[in-house]
Amino acid sequence: MKGLEWKNIFLILGWILTMASAVMLYRQGIDRVYFHQDDVVELAVVADWQGWATLGHMNNEHLNITFWPLLRLQWILFGINFTPYLSFNIFLHLTVLLLIFLITHKLTKSLLWASLSVWGMVINPNWFTVVWWITGQMFFLTTIFALLTYWVILKIKEHPENGFWYFLLFFLATLPGLSWGVGLTWPIWPFLIFGVDYLKKRINTIGYMLVAAQVTLALIYFSLVGSNLGVHTDPRQWLTNPLAIINFVAVGISNTLVGRWLWPQENLKIRVACLLVLLIIILISKVYKKLSDRNVLFGLLVTVGSFVTFAIPRWRFGIGQAMANYYAYFPLPFLLISIAVLLSRVKPMGIKRLLIMAVFLIHIPLSWIGFEEWASEWVVRPQQTKAYFQELDATQPGKCLENRFIPEYIVPQNIWRIDFLWPIFKKDFDPFCKQEDK
Repeated sequence: MKGLEWKNIFLILGWILTMASAVMLYRQGIDRVYFHQDDVVELAVVADWQGWATLGHMNNEHLNITFWPLLRLQWILFGINFTPYLSFNIFLHLTVLLLIFLITHKLTKSLLWASLSVWGMVINPNWFTVVWWITGQMFFLTTIFALLTYWVILKIKEHPENGFWYFLLFFLATLPGLSWGVGLTWPIWPFLIFGVDYLKKRINTIGYMLVAAQVTLALIYFSLVGSNLGVHTDPRQWLTNPLAIINFVAVGISNTLVGRWLWPQENLKIRVACLLVLLIIILISKVYKKLSDRNVLFGLLVTVGSFVTFAIPRWRFGIGQAMANYYAYFPLPFLLISIAVLLSRVKPMGIKRLLIMAVFLIHIPLSWIGFEEWASEWVVRPQQTKAYFQELDATQPGKCLENRFIPEYIVPQNIWRIDFLWPIFKKDFDPFCKQEDK
């Protein structure tokens, strides 16, 4: 067959595998998953809604201002019925894939390279917890708002005279930081690439909008911090160990982001071998000579910048935090877009192009295997939680419950008792034993 025919076959196969992966994520989620530890805690927070106090409630170093009202609405509509929450998560994941495709296609004008960036993102053990955990919506919101910011910047490049896009840019650039911790530095990265005219040594209008967004985020964040952060995430201690931060970033990018994408199974030796092969290919092909493209540089900068943002408050938890799989979800879309743009500039032809397509196609079934390795362990506790929730939900008026600590398979530490969870079930009676009942 001719190269063009193989290309079309690969394209069709890639999209079939992509759609099958999305369906699998949904079906497997319905059959095997329920609310996880963080999901349970956050549901309890929104069930006991305290207005502005809840809106500004912080998770360690994270602001979740966009997430709280969204979760509150879902709880009002769905209660403890897990399936609608999961359906919404799948919708958000598909939204991320759509934005990746649209941005890549806008930059490359190529169905092939836009498709590859989606194939690389649709499934991986790096983010099954993002798709299956309800708290993954924090990650989704941050990623979607950041991708929309990127898309608006590209629109401004096309229509710089339209003032509407600049105000929309300011608004969108603040939202990632109001959704999850990594977004707190988000405006910095597009500012460095698109906001400065380095030849004329001046900040352009895009840059001023991004600076305004970053200042707004800083004001909101530090006005809410106060005593809401634990000692282990105290901002005064974030920069006290630069070497630990650098090590965190290096391990996070090499192992968690790139390494786990190249080899999704948890085999460090094979993963290191894949990284070495990738490095050799980069050196031999000399693709690094094409890195001057701003959109290529942007993806690389977001990758490094996001892990620096992760590392600053998290290095004290140990290097294991750098290998937490959900940290890869946010930077990967930008890295994949960057790679797609780079490939479009290199313009590989014939067998080289088919080999590149084959790598992305093989990645999908490999990810299914790696996905199962992680999922088989992480679905146990949610199933226990499901049985426990069904038991509590069946409580009838007049039944006396002892207000014990929540089981450790839900929250490993003895922090909260059952009365913390009780508002989740929307019961209008107090089931807890009084002294005379005992």
